[in-house]
Amino acid sequence: MQSDKASGAFICTHCGTLEEQPILIRDIEIGALSDRQCPVCTTPLARAHLDGNALLYCRRCNGMLIPIESFVLVIEAARSRENRSGVSLPRRQNPGERVLPCPECGQPMLSHFYSGPGNLVIDTCERCCVNWLDPGELRRIARAPQGRVWIPPPPLETPDPGDDET
Repeated sequence: MQSDKASGAFICTHCGTLEEQPILIRDIEIGALSDRQCPVCTTPLARAHLDGNALLYCRRCNGMLIPIESFVLVIEAARSRENRSGVSLPRRQNPGERVLPCPECGQPMLSHFYSGPGNLVIDTCERCCVNWLDPGELRRIARAPQGRVWIPPPPLETPDPGDDET
């Protein structure tokens, strides 16, 4: 999907489908370009803010590089703008399916399961203390139901046939 500034919508580059741009994207204050490149589409990342929290934003693919120190604050700002859907969609990727270079240092980022709600894989550079979110992932985290994590039931307590307590 690409953002079309004129219509305020996302346009699928494959089929041409239009989708309304989320309020979240419209609320990101986008500033000047930085000297960092998007790890996905290699265009310059723009300096941006969401509720005063600094991040780098890709104007082409809508990915975001967020400092770990403000990651939770950015998620809370996104949640304040989204309705919780009550559904966590299946993941689109698994850790290790791709390796992205960190926009800060150029070293490979660690691809891992996000430990919060949203059922997704994010990319982290522990060296630079940044997280990369692909397009739609911040919104996916913000819309995910919180506290509804599936916990497997405890094992059934059936006696072992070899245990005789007589």
